[in-house]
Order: sequence, then structure tokens, then C-alpha cells
Amino acid sequence: MIALLLFLFVATGSFANRINLDSLSTRQVWLAAQLLPGSGQIINKQYWKAPFFYAGMGSMLYLGLQANDKYHKTRNQYDPLFYGANEKPRFEEKWTNYRMQRNFFYANAALFYVASVADALIVNSRGDHSPTTATVLSTIVPGLGQVYNQKLWKVPIVMGGIATLCYVVDFNQRGYKKFGNAYKQFPNDEYGGKRDKNELLFLRDGYRRNRDFSIMILAGFYILNIIDANVDAHFFDWDISDNLALKVEPMFDGNAFSFSSNSTFQPTVGLRLQCNLK
Repeated sequence: MIALLLFLFVATGSFANRINLDSLSTRQVWLAAQLLPGSGQIINKQYWKAPFFYAGMGSMLYLGLQANDKYHKTRNQYDPLFYGANEKPRFEEKWTNYRMQRNFFYANAALFYVASVADALIVNSRGDHSPTTATVLSTIVPGLGQVYNQKLWKVPIVMGGIATLCYVVDFNQRGYKKFGNAYKQFPNDEYGGKRDKNELLFLRDGYRRNRDFSIMILAGFYILNIIDANVDAHFFDWDISDNLALKVEPMFDGNAFSFSSNSTFQPTVGLRLQCNLK
């Protein structure tokens, strides 16, 4: 795996030297970084970063595959006819640990991937605040675009909202499966027939409706997070200082002799709008 990633790194670097990397847009850099992790760093001519991301993703994927293999071997090793029910908790503890290790390593591999894409976009903007970068970052990881826009106070709101809605979706999904299985197994369900079949059906459908509604809210909140990052990025360099104030002032055009009966100039009284752009 590591050898393959290093080969891709060298091949991408050789190809990159033949094209004008500075002419690529932010969207093109994002697409390249997604399709081949590390290519964004090569486009930005920060070659030393690519092996770091390759090594991180490769090692985490390797350890994850190893843990996944041990997990399945432990699951297949347990035979209830041979070991008996008393030995099952010992095997459950093993395969639970291996499953947690597998998920941990896979999650870290995903983090290295996301970090490589985010780093490529941020560096490619060359100090200019890019709405495209903010939008892509919030699409990849909700809240990351807000960090890029330096609106850190919004991050707990975004992450907290996403986490809460994910919990609500999972809670309703578990309730849907629980009462769905009880409905199928009635009257030999976990409630021993104490709950009426119509009641089980009502509860199952209720949890399903709540789950679907929660998913729609989660999707809307996710899209709102992207829109918020994009809008904030557009107004990041917008000057909102007091020098841009619009003032309404009374106006008098004339002098003391204007009120004389012999004067041909009539005074003008009104309001004046003054916009200071300096």
C-alpha cells in the first residue's frame, strides 16, 4: 500500500512538472485533491507535505484492514455448539474491541484525507479569502468553513446541531427497528405479547416518521451550514467601518441677503444625503 502511494506521488509529480500549475482554478485544485490525495500539495509546490499525507492515510488504512480481519476471524471462530453460551461474552468482548479499533483507524484515515484536501485549498488561495474554499470546506466537514471565515463562535452551533440531529435520527432508527421486530415476532416478541399488535404497529410507524423528519431537518441544517460559510466568505473583506456611514443632514442654500425683497436669488431649504466612502 505504501509503495503504491509513493509511486502515485512520483508519477503525479512528474506529470505536474509538464503543465502550468498556476493556471488551475480553486475548483480544479479541489477536484484533483479529491481524486488523488496529495496532488493538491504538488500543485501548490509543497512537495514535502504529500508523503506525510500518503503515509498517514496508508498506515491508518493498513491498521484498519488488519483490525477488520481480526474482527471477522473472531466472529467466525465462535461456535455456540462447541463453546456454549458461557463463552460468548468473552468472544463478544474481543470482536467489540477489534471493531472499535477498525473504526478508529478508518476514521483517522478519513481525517488525513480531509486534511489533505483542506490544506490544498487554503494554501492555493494564496492569502486571498476564497468563497469557493469556504464552501468546499463546509461541504467536507460541517463547521470547517466557519473556521476558515474566522467565525469560531459558529462552530459549536454547527457541530452541536449536526451531532444532536444525528443522535435524534439514530434514536428513532433504533426505536423503529425495535418495534418493527416486535411486530414481526408477535406474540413471541420481547414484550411477551403484553403490547397489542396494533400498538406495536403504531409505535413502529411513529418512530419511522420521526426518523424521516429528522433526516430532512439534518439535511437542511447541513445545507444551511454550507450557505452560511459561502455568504460569510463573500462578505469577509467587506468594509463595514464607520467611514461608510450614510448621513442625512439639513440643507440651506442661500445667505442673509436672500431674504431681501430686492434679491433675485431665492433660498432653498431641504435635506441632504451624504455618503462617506473614505
